[in-house]
Amino acid sequence: MDPVIEITSLAHGGDGVGRLEGQVCFVPMALPGDTVRVQIEQTSSRFLRASIGEIVTPSPHRVSAPCTNHGRCGACLWGHFAYPAQAEWKQRIVHENLARIAGADIEVGWVENPDLRWGYRTRAEFHGDGEHFGFYAPNTHTVVDTASHPTCHPRLNETLAGLHDLRIKGEVTVTVNPEGEEVLIWTSFAQRRLKQRFPQAECGQDRNKHRAYFIFDKAPVVNGTFSQASLVLNRLLVKTVHGMLGEPVSVLDLYCGNGNLSHSLPGKVEVVGIDHSGFAVQMARKVSERDYREGDEDHMLRLLRKGSWDTVVLDPPRSGAKAIMPGLAKSRPRAIVYVSCDPATLARDLKTLATEGWQVKQCTAIDLFPQTPHVETVCRLERA
Repeated sequence: MDPVIEITSLAHGGDGVGRLEGQVCFVPMALPGDTVRVQIEQTSSRFLRASIGEIVTPSPHRVSAPCTNHGRCGACLWGHFAYPAQAEWKQRIVHENLARIAGADIEVGWVENPDLRWGYRTRAEFHGDGEHFGFYAPNTHTVVDTASHPTCHPRLNETLAGLHDLRIKGEVTVTVNPEGEEVLIWTSFAQRRLKQRFPQAECGQDRNKHRAYFIFDKAPVVNGTFSQASLVLNRLLVKTVHGMLGEPVSVLDLYCGNGNLSHSLPGKVEVVGIDHSGFAVQMARKVSERDYREGDEDHMLRLLRKGSWDTVVLDPPRSGAKAIMPGLAKSRPRAIVYVSCDPATLARDLKTLATEGWQVKQCTAIDLFPQTPHVETVCRLERA
């Protein structure tokens, strides 16, 4: 008979964690407080992976998710995880990663908008296989047919409905203005049916020197470039970062993108931003008087060496900023504000900064991705 285990915690990535004969066992979709009968899917000398065969005793935090594809698509893996427990575990995962990897045992604050735990997404990456269109199933390239999703803003669901019957093959990224009419659609390859229904759609094969964009909160949102999954929840991030920056004289904004974190700083603050995305930087420079530049990590390191910066803020991709950490650690700003969507790579980079005396003085987790295991983290560091 399949074994029964008690789920006692959650791993980075969202899997439930229990023990089977003393060995750690990861169980997707399981929650702390669940007792589950499991089917072992993977064994190794260090851990087991299993799937739920039966929920023997449900966690007190387990609820019914409003998503009809819940458990099959990857867009709301924690849709069955009630608040406030979901929030508490996100804080705990951030704290455990920082303490275990970086040695930074610090209280983790929390910021959220309880009114936007559903219907918050203004940007999503959808996939089509010619027959189905929607989100991928967790950890696969299997497309789960999705006509609408409860995490998506109504404007995004409207566009998803218009895309659903086009028999698209490939990836389509949609970004909508939640307070306007604009819709940005981006694909890697040209799609005739897509262009016929959405003439404004653009693709990576287009040789245009300019991209479609719209302005939200005075920042440009540029097609085919990064923006937060929710433009409305992004306001929480900007407010938190500005609070940690305090009143700087000058700011070096690394991985600045469209200037999201620095364009709205007071005019008296000198801002230089740099990012590898030329389209985002070009538009940021067009709509703002700030000094935004296109460049890679080598350019960032040169600016760190050459300039005298009051504060450095960085918001790197999920993989972190490993390439610039040694140079940043040796630089001499008064403070560093690090924004991350991955607690593990954040902790890895903070460990490097600690070798040169940098200490985490403040840490806040922000719920930019409700109903998922993802969490945004902002840390302020100062020298010991």
